[in-house]
Amino acid sequence: MVQVSNADRVVFPEVGRTKGEVVTYYERIAPRLLPHVLGRPLSIRRYPKGLAAPGFFQKNVPAHYPSSIGRFAVPRSAAASKKHPRRGVASPDVTVYPVVQEAEHLAYLANQGAIELHVPTCRVIDGFRPDRIVIDLDPPDGALAAVRRAAKRVREALDALRLTTVPLATGSKGYHLVAAIAPRLDSETIAVATQKLAALLAADHPEELTTVFRTALRGGRVFIDWMRNNPGATVVVPYSLRARPHASVATPLHWEELDVHAPDAFTMDDVDRLCDRADPLADLAASAQDAAPFVAAVDAAFERSGLVLETFDRFR
Repeated sequence: MVQVSNADRVVFPEVGRTKGEVVTYYERIAPRLLPHVLGRPLSIRRYPKGLAAPGFFQKNVPAHYPSSIGRFAVPRSAAASKKHPRRGVASPDVTVYPVVQEAEHLAYLANQGAIELHVPTCRVIDGFRPDRIVIDLDPPDGALAAVRRAAKRVREALDALRLTTVPLATGSKGYHLVAAIAPRLDSETIAVATQKLAALLAADHPEELTTVFRTALRGGRVFIDWMRNNPGATVVVPYSLRARPHASVATPLHWEELDVHAPDAFTMDDVDRLCDRADPLADLAASAQDAAPFVAAVDAAFERSGLVLETFDRFR
């Protein structure tokens, strides 16, 4: 049991939720959340003074973290990181990530001011071979109908490519579509395939979907963010709190719930419901799919399309 410091500190001023309540949330949700974070390098969005003060992303493990929390060192050079990942070795050229190994670690991190938990699509044991594909759908503010329509468009495309997906209400503006895959292909291969898929979808639905990064240039369309699959990229952990005013929670959904639950529908006050709900993402992970046919099919469709894969420029 974690000894909570400053338990009465208000973390979410708009809804009056305290640090003690945040720690309790992570203690109670641990059985649901732990399978999605276990064995993955962890990035943490911390708000030591609550949302009324600035927060920050933390990747390196502070020296005071208990030794029971794992360490995984990754060189900061993307090229080097694939060749020389190391465990627990600190240097200016290496990021040493915490690796959660038990439920108690979640409460410990919450007591350190953690609000959001983010992980890559790879586990430590698999190196840089992803076991998940994530398509992030980012809509304009208030465009709920548009992002739901976009999710169905992407699902249809992935179904046609024989890749089963589960929607995740991100706790923010949009949805993630998540597929569980066998960790056999490297992250660059998956990233290129998802970039091609995004380009194909944007070409097929140019009035609704876009791959343009800059919000001002999207013209009210939903952004298909394939970059979550890039080496070194992260995604929010299912059941993580979000640093949003009403303490929303990232929540896996069944497809029939997409039109029922907005992306930020669930909050920390729904912890009983979240613990009682089945987790469709956990079920999907139990039957991971071979991604090689998906990659081959996307490559073939992209070649037939005549599209050119542009060098990504976040400023265009």
